[in-house]
Amino acid sequence: MNKYTFYNGRRVDPEAPILSANSRAYRYGDGFFESMRLIHGRLHYASRHIERIEKSILLLHFSQPVGVVLGDFETWIENQCAGLEVKHARIRCTFFREGQGFYLPENCETHNILEIIPTDVVGYPLNAVGLVLGNFKELTKNSNYLSVLKTTSSLIYVMAGMHARSHGYDELVLYNEMGRVCEGISANIFGVTGEFIITPPISEFCIDGVMRRAVIELAQEYGYVVIERPLGEVELSSCREIFFTNASRGIQWVGDYMGKRLTNTTSRVLSERLNGRE
Repeated sequence: MNKYTFYNGRRVDPEAPILSANSRAYRYGDGFFESMRLIHGRLHYASRHIERIEKSILLLHFSQPVGVVLGDFETWIENQCAGLEVKHARIRCTFFREGQGFYLPENCETHNILEIIPTDVVGYPLNAVGLVLGNFKELTKNSNYLSVLKTTSSLIYVMAGMHARSHGYDELVLYNEMGRVCEGISANIFGVTGEFIITPPISEFCIDGVMRRAVIELAQEYGYVVIERPLGEVELSSCREIFFTNASRGIQWVGDYMGKRLTNTTSRVLSERLNGRE
């Protein structure tokens, strides 16, 4: 895979080691990341991604990152991609604390790794075949503010992904500690029932997704009634449509949930509207 890597603002060999065995990112998962898309040379939803980065820095008590000025973050990434002649890419920026100490960091700095992965995919194409969706109940999302951040401590998603693969699912519903619907493995979840689009609020401890917010606003602009409220498994199973959203893939619809066939009328319309803005 062709990939370009920058460490603290400097381009490095993507195959060269960056982290040492003493790295806090390696030892403690002491970091967070942001996944983004470059489309036609433009970093999409840049202001919202930067807002979430700043929120994570604040909540996790990080210092300002080395080699990156968040006020120039959008321009800097777009300029790097232009210099590499990359117009369409998936982009991941990982921020992590470095410094001495055990659980308690000492003299720490916030380092970062930017990865630019060129792609031939333009926009956010809707999946041609609906996802096969199941449930994951071996682990639950914790009821604290860390659960709404994209931290590098991602074992629940790793375990859910392994469960999905071993049981033949494309995606899984994750639940919170109250037993209610929370999110998917790497995306926020929406259900369509009657005339309403329902999605769990952030208070249910789902990831505060950039595409989630974008799709809610998009749906409301085009006359849909979107309700953010707790959603139970029984109600989810009664929905005529279920779809997922994330910043990398846009909208992905579900064709089968625990053996029930679902449609994609709403998700198709929203996907067309989303891509119409590209």
